[in-house]
Amino acid sequence: MASETPSISPWSIASPLAGGAIHAVGSGLFHTMIPLRLVADGYGAGTIGLVVGAEGAGFLIGCIGSTRLIRSVGEVRAYAALSAISAVLIMAWGFSPHLAILMLIQAALGFANAGQAVVIESWMNAMVSNANRGRVLTLYVLVVGLFYGLGQLLATDIDPGGFPLLMIAASLYTIALVPVTAVWVGEPQLHVDVGIRIFRAFRTSPTGALACLLTGLISSTFASIGPLYGLDLGFGQSQIVIMMAATQLGALFLQFPLGYLSDRLDRRAMMFWLSLVLAALCGAMIFLHIGMPFWIFLVAFSVFGGLTEIFYPLGVAHANDKADPKEFVTLSSNLLLIWAFGGTIGPALISTGVEPFGAEIFFYYAIALSLLFAGFTLWRRHRQPKAKVREQFVAYPQTSPQVYEWAPHTPAGDDIDPPTANPDPEEKKA
Repeated sequence: MASETPSISPWSIASPLAGGAIHAVGSGLFHTMIPLRLVADGYGAGTIGLVVGAEGAGFLIGCIGSTRLIRSVGEVRAYAALSAISAVLIMAWGFSPHLAILMLIQAALGFANAGQAVVIESWMNAMVSNANRGRVLTLYVLVVGLFYGLGQLLATDIDPGGFPLLMIAASLYTIALVPVTAVWVGEPQLHVDVGIRIFRAFRTSPTGALACLLTGLISSTFASIGPLYGLDLGFGQSQIVIMMAATQLGALFLQFPLGYLSDRLDRRAMMFWLSLVLAALCGAMIFLHIGMPFWIFLVAFSVFGGLTEIFYPLGVAHANDKADPKEFVTLSSNLLLIWAFGGTIGPALISTGVEPFGAEIFFYYAIALSLLFAGFTLWRRHRQPKAKVREQFVAYPQTSPQVYEWAPHTPAGDDIDPPTANPDPEEKKA
């Protein structure tokens, strides 16, 4: 006899949200301290780029292949296994392994993080009613982003080269499985199989695909270069950590007002102007120096974080403007892969220039990418007409392809119920 599905309640939604929040705290703490720990261990910028890029590669593979593991053993067991593996991998940093081993550790962590996000988001899909999907997705984005920033702030007084950092991060990754394994929702089935259709995504919306790539190339690269930039300026650890947290929080809160504007303006025109503003801001940041008040750095990096991250959800929304509604999930999932690819190659590419030219080379890199994207966007805007039906902006998290299955897809300005890839069984019978 099939088991009866429990009724949806706020507590059932709170459980996976709590698991995702605790995991985000550990992730924010650990990832902010990776560059500083590598510097403390005597590694250079090139090594930091390779280690960060390796995690991006693991995440990319996890987005594609983790669903097979989850289906084979079940969601609860898969999440517990991935959490335990993540904790052990973090603790392995305490043995100061060889660079090749560090890269393998980070690649495995990237795979595990993608798999854990798949589990959390598939369970949210099973527990959220159609009418509440938009509100719950917004709540999910806010919770994950805020708690990631909280994890960054926890790093202000922790020795980056010491064992307590690893112990705290590994403990948080382990504790994250408690609320997830304590909730029962009848083992929801995964529905997203990420078919690799990268070239189709570019054909559907070259501007949207390049916007996602731009975010990966810049934001993920800054995660590895940002602490080195702070060290070059002469900042202490607490200032570097607060600066990185400001970037994260700016990325979180600027998405919503900019997304609101994007529903009312031409998206390609908006991305064109935002890329010019980003290039100008990066140009100004080259001239920041240690003698300036610290609040200027916080404002600058908050705006920088908001501008770099907004291109991803704008790119997804713009691509969906061009696509058939049946392609939303597949297209959006491949745009996530494009973002992850940028996050893989960006850190490895630009880190090679840090030692000869200094960490500020990152801003020249970001200026070049922003201007190239602005030029391409301007060209496409004059070549292609504006979409007649437009997707409503959604602040998509860069977590796993599973989120696109339950994210609402609503034409901007239309008061209709969003379709879902998982209609209720009773609706199917009808």
